[in-house]
Amino acid sequence: MFDFIQYPLQIHYLLGILRRIYGPKTNNEGEYKIRTNQEIQDLYGEPNINGILKSSRLSWARHVWRSEGPIGQVTKWKPNTKRPRGRPRQRWKDRVVKDLRELGIEDGEELARDRDRWSQVVVAAMGLNGL
Repeated sequence: MFDFIQYPLQIHYLLGILRRIYGPKTNNEGEYKIRTNQEIQDLYGEPNINGILKSSRLSWARHVWRSEGPIGQVTKWKPNTKRPRGRPRQRWKDRVVKDLRELGIEDGEELARDRDRWSQVVVAAMGLNGL
């Protein structure tokens, strides 16, 4: 399914919990084997863990982008200070924008004001696969 190294920490953590819940499997010689990600996904029955995370992130993004309170102000705030050296840290908003680009949407903040169209975006995000 995916390489172990490519998993974000959240997904790796979820799969670890599900591995403990379902336990190890045994082969014909009675040796224990760790379940693969695909086997866990088949047992769990959910469509796609990545899709669920992206969908919930986009669902929350609508609330944040429409908010006029502290949450909306903090998200839209841009500090005037210098950034530290090196690669910039990935922000929540950057990840949401990346998810929207995968769906072919450029201006998510404007689209978030339309409830019906945004709910279609959230449902479409359930079908996104990959990281």
